[in-house]
Amino acid sequence: MTSRDEFKQTYGAKVDIVKAEVGTAVSQSVIEEKLKEKKYKVVTFTHVDTSTGVLSDAKAIAETVRRVSPESLVIADCVCSVGSEEIRFDDWNLDIVLTASQKGLGTPPGLSILVASQRALQVFQSRTTPVTSYYASWKKWLPIMKAYEAGTPAYFATPPVNLINAYYASLRAITRASPSLEERFQLHRDASKRVKDAVAELGLEQIALDPAFAANGMTTVYYPDGLGAADVLPRFAQRGLVIAGGLLASIKDKYFRIGHMGVSVVDSERGDIDNIVRVLKESIEEARSQKS
Repeated sequence: MTSRDEFKQTYGAKVDIVKAEVGTAVSQSVIEEKLKEKKYKVVTFTHVDTSTGVLSDAKAIAETVRRVSPESLVIADCVCSVGSEEIRFDDWNLDIVLTASQKGLGTPPGLSILVASQRALQVFQSRTTPVTSYYASWKKWLPIMKAYEAGTPAYFATPPVNLINAYYASLRAITRASPSLEERFQLHRDASKRVKDAVAELGLEQIALDPAFAANGMTTVYYPDGLGAADVLPRFAQRGLVIAGGLLASIKDKYFRIGHMGVSVVDSERGDIDNIVRVLKESIEEARSQKS
């Protein structure tokens, strides 16, 4: 059973999936063509694919949906993009942005975070079919949130207060400290370019087939010819750098993933990006030398 089939079985959704070639994002023309075939309640997409580091154009997707199918909700999976990629929720007319506490937000994992538009809330309030989750239902949590905002007591379930406090501290650092959000996004673009330039200098190929498809918070790299995870990843680890293996099933043994986001990018005094570039070059050159 595929994850898509499991999703359908679990939630009873009728889902049409539009795919792109590995290393690219779905084009706007394909999205428009699909939207013209029939009506969709929801259009959802992944802003940055964690498995490949491919970036989708969230603004363009939202514009296409609004123009062709204005009644459809636009939901963006931004787990791997919030904090490292530019996202303008109101300006781009997004309805829901989903993310998590780890990655670009720099908080321990464990929180599911979302921002919802008034339109999304209205659609939820007017739905007639039961929600398929009890503890994660907005019906249960919205009254609690409103009570908290009003400063009055309310209870549904015990929240993970330690994670929420950590998340609050992270948001304060991101929104109130230096650099500004605009500077933060530029720092991520600059760091991404440095890492990707180092990859190119080593003669390695990235999964993203064009810079327009390349995320700023991570870089995905094919192993050199004749080398694999066992040849490369331990060399990174020996130098104190944790690099992740591939995730996309069809090519998972052919590439590795480098994360560069959050404090590692913003705080230049840590020297994290310098270290990534140095260790990348040393590890690849050593692996090639040992193999030859």
